[in-house]
Amino acid sequence: MRQKRQRRLPLAGAVLWLVLWLLPSVVHAQEIPQPVQEEIRRRGMTVEEARREAERLGIDLSNPEQAAQRARELGIPESQIQAMLRAAQQEQAQQLPRILTHGVYPVSFQDTLALDTLQALVDSLRLRRDSLRQRKAKAPSDSLPYFGYDVFENIPDAFKPNQLGPVDDQYLVGPGDELRLMVWGATEFAYDLTVDREGRIFVPSVGQFTVAGKRLDVLREELKRWLARSYSGLLEDPPTVFMDLTVARLQPVYIYALGEVKQPGGYVIASQSTVFQALYAVGGPKISGSLRDVRVVRGGRVLAHVDLYDYLLRGEGREDVRLQNNDQLFVPPRGKTVAIRGQVRRPAIYELKENEGLRELIQFAAGLKPEAFTRYVRIERIIPFEQRQDPSVVREVITVPLDGVLDGSRQVPLYDGDRVEVLSVLDVSRNGVYISGAVVHPGLYEITTQVRTIRDLIERAGGVTSDVYEGRVQLVRFKQNPAERPPSVPVTVGDPDDLALLEKMVTLDLSRILLGDPEHNLALQPGDRIRVYSELDINVPRTVTIEGKVRKPGSYALRDSMTVYDLLFLGGGLFDEEFRKEVYLERADLIRKAEHGTEEIIIPFNLAEALRNEGAGRALLQPGDRIRIYPVDVQEIRDKFVTISGAVKNPGQYRWQENMTLEDLILRAGGFTEDALLDWAEVTRLPKGADPEQFEQLAVRIEVPMAEDIDDVEVVSFALDDTARALRGARTFRLQHRDRVYIRSNPAFRPQQTVTVSGEVWYPGTYTILRENETLADVLQRAGGVRPTGYLKGARLIRGGLPVVIDMERALRRDPRHNVILLPGDEIRVPPRPGTVVVRGNVRRPGLVKHVPGRRVGYYLERAGGLDEDSKVILVTQADGGTYPVYLGLKGWFQRDPVVDEGAIIEVVRKPPEEKRQVTFDIGKTLTDIASIAASTLTIIALARRL
Repeated sequence: MRQKRQRRLPLAGAVLWLVLWLLPSVVHAQEIPQPVQEEIRRRGMTVEEARREAERLGIDLSNPEQAAQRARELGIPESQIQAMLRAAQQEQAQQLPRILTHGVYPVSFQDTLALDTLQALVDSLRLRRDSLRQRKAKAPSDSLPYFGYDVFENIPDAFKPNQLGPVDDQYLVGPGDELRLMVWGATEFAYDLTVDREGRIFVPSVGQFTVAGKRLDVLREELKRWLARSYSGLLEDPPTVFMDLTVARLQPVYIYALGEVKQPGGYVIASQSTVFQALYAVGGPKISGSLRDVRVVRGGRVLAHVDLYDYLLRGEGREDVRLQNNDQLFVPPRGKTVAIRGQVRRPAIYELKENEGLRELIQFAAGLKPEAFTRYVRIERIIPFEQRQDPSVVREVITVPLDGVLDGSRQVPLYDGDRVEVLSVLDVSRNGVYISGAVVHPGLYEITTQVRTIRDLIERAGGVTSDVYEGRVQLVRFKQNPAERPPSVPVTVGDPDDLALLEKMVTLDLSRILLGDPEHNLALQPGDRIRVYSELDINVPRTVTIEGKVRKPGSYALRDSMTVYDLLFLGGGLFDEEFRKEVYLERADLIRKAEHGTEEIIIPFNLAEALRNEGAGRALLQPGDRIRIYPVDVQEIRDKFVTISGAVKNPGQYRWQENMTLEDLILRAGGFTEDALLDWAEVTRLPKGADPEQFEQLAVRIEVPMAEDIDDVEVVSFALDDTARALRGARTFRLQHRDRVYIRSNPAFRPQQTVTVSGEVWYPGTYTILRENETLADVLQRAGGVRPTGYLKGARLIRGGLPVVIDMERALRRDPRHNVILLPGDEIRVPPRPGTVVVRGNVRRPGLVKHVPGRRVGYYLERAGGLDEDSKVILVTQADGGTYPVYLGLKGWFQRDPVVDEGAIIEVVRKPPEEKRQVTFDIGKTLTDIASIAASTLTIIALARRL
């Protein structure tokens, strides 16, 4: 019974069951139980083929659990899988020791799920044992490692992040850090100070000082100046009091490692950790991950792209950044991957950026060895998708001269998957030939006593493929000049250097080569290139097409003895009785190209007969034939239409019908819109007759009365009876093909339009515009006016998302220059009194400053710590939205110093850098600025809440 059930399983399912029987690759076939060998032979497979099939299906032979999961994906019943797992648990404890010790099976190998499972478990243990042994063994000499990934296998303690100090002067102090302040000389004390959540420290007997977000060297100087207020000896010359500030303990930060890393997730690392150190902490990237584009994501944007090759190849970390709390370390998939082997100092597989080519690859490989052959390198390439002309040829071997590559004067691009080989001057073979095309194993071969002729070479390449074209083989032969070219290196015909060395191209007959005809089975010479052609190279694919009223129109491959009936079946739907009701069965057309010409001939046939495989249904098809199927309404005139536009709900084109009236068309268009003029409709119609005097008239205009019985058509009424009477008036007018109907809109109709008032007014809400030219003061008066808590000078009129700069106080006094006329959608916002002035930009302490009436710009800048270096201009945005510049004189004096409104914004703009000055990117300074802005923002929020 079990054998019958297994025969019904698909091949994938059968292989999955065989996986549970197979032994590791080191075990020979005679060690596999006899029933298993018989089962494999019964399925027409060998043990090695079963293993390969398992690998093709994505099955890990060392992981039975993964095989069971794959079985679920391929449709193996869950009951069988669960029975297998239960049997394994029951028998493992009893049978496993004996099998592992003696390598024998305790019972006869019968068809039981339990024994199958037990054998799978034994095989899994043996595979794991052999896998560990293979990992310890030396890698094969021809294998290439992926460069850089082995650095992260062992983590030296010296590179692990340290939670204790000391740190360098570029370290950014943050909340949770513990600082050690030491003062000696005329005054002596020492304190361990913890940075609180607000980023401040408290120095006993002195006060609080904000330290978060500052570099340690900057903080040390600022703290010294601050302490000098209490201990003046710090700044005396010579000083009598000395101070030092260090980091005693670091607060760890939380980061997230995502993407192609070995252990993705959240991590706690030391504050001073960089990207390179953090990658050590998470186990490094997987081999599938990129080493050239490690990204630091901060606040939803990519802050930096780190190239780890800078560390690994040059020992530099210029692009490395220090991580902060909640940073995301993202490793994308590996990019363009190229291998280099042969006579280079560090053969390996490298990752290249898009603009890097052969020169950069050789540099990554530490350069060429002294014995390298420097004229050419060989590149084995997988042809990119867009460049493949022959689907059967996906690989090629080309040679590239090295002239100009090493010094950078010539660029040689490389593609993903390229394998570059640098030959040796000692090992360059002088008797190599290359075969490509329709052979099983194309590539480079050596001329030996067994490979002397073209037929020998084809046999050594595994023979020809099933789609080979026997009529043509091409031989390309080059001049034998060792000084010009190593003959073993294949070339691509078409380069000027290759054409100069070309001796001849010979066309041969494959069938006569295989028969050993000496006229075609030529002796090989070093450097020969043989191309065996396939049918696809010679013949254009033959197809036939079906189109029209079928479910699956399109082109299909032309098979031997394919008939019209076969193509009708492939088209789909024609053998469905319901679908066939929509098909015109009286006629279909076979369209065929005329012989010896480009014209087409149409051969009509009876479709109903062809669907019964009678008449034309039995006719053989030819390459390029097309069958066209027509819908049943092809015999009807279905393209007559009328068009309606204007004040109807669904304007557009509609199918015309006999005796169709204007009322019918209006109803099909959804009826009138709210603003429709109901007294009459305009209809334009093509003129009739053949009167020569009317040839210049393109259309006739007709006014159709619809509501003549309505008492006063000038007064718009949308009562139901008015609309019904208008439709009755349109009921008697009959439409014709191509008529165009236009329903006018009443110019007196206008929908209600509104403006919005919000904020500190007595009655905020949405207000309808009552009349044209209604002003801002009118609407504010309807809203009850401004509350005592409202700040009228800071009120805004928003139009189209943009503020309108006006003086609200003058607008309420109905000054025509400021009392603007409102438009639909306008929004009036009246804020509460802010009580502060915002100072930001290039000042020492940006933030909010309490407003003092009558004070000018200089007062608020002084409260913000004064101007910082390189200040250019001061921009003052007053409460009404107007912005005015305040320029600085030669000695820092203001050229104008206006009175500042409550709620104003003072922004100090920094001078731009000189055009020719080289701008260097200081990552420490950038992080300091970011942290300062964050700290200032928290200070502003806290101050605003107190005021």
